[in-house]
Amino acid sequence: MQKPTIAKLFAMFNSISWSQYITAIIALLILYYLFVGFKYFRWEILSLIGIRKVEDNKIAIPAFHNANQSLKKENPEDYLLKSNFEIDISPLVQSFTDEVQAFINGANSNTPKSELLFSLQFIAAKYLALKDADCKNELLQMVFNEVNSKTPGLVKLSDLRLLWK
Repeated sequence: MQKPTIAKLFAMFNSISWSQYITAIIALLILYYLFVGFKYFRWEILSLIGIRKVEDNKIAIPAFHNANQSLKKENPEDYLLKSNFEIDISPLVQSFTDEVQAFINGANSNTPKSELLFSLQFIAAKYLALKDADCKNELLQMVFNEVNSKTPGLVKLSDLRLLWK
């Protein structure tokens, strides 16, 4: 292996332009500051975006105040999904009716039947829980009444039965 001579070293330095040199120095400085920031100031940087470190001395486990009493037994069924009879769907029904009313009030009176039904199906697709609800017929009747109040005779109740395919 040959040792580099001084002439070869000068030739190597002359082959690098000033813009390449400055670009390399800036890239190395950026990498250096990223490393130092990550290594020593990680939590300060993360706190700028809202991530906080939980200190070990801040974690407190509440003590059991009366050891003579027995603990209340938990019911595992409390953590399971509720059946359809126990779930209150009234907010969902209200949201569906509001959205249908807003759509029909904003629609043109000369909207074609196919576009109107497609848009109503699109709205109903967001509320799949209402597909098997007990109040499905009442919801269809409400949609039918809303559509007929805006454009009488455009749709039939049988057309609306296809909202939730």
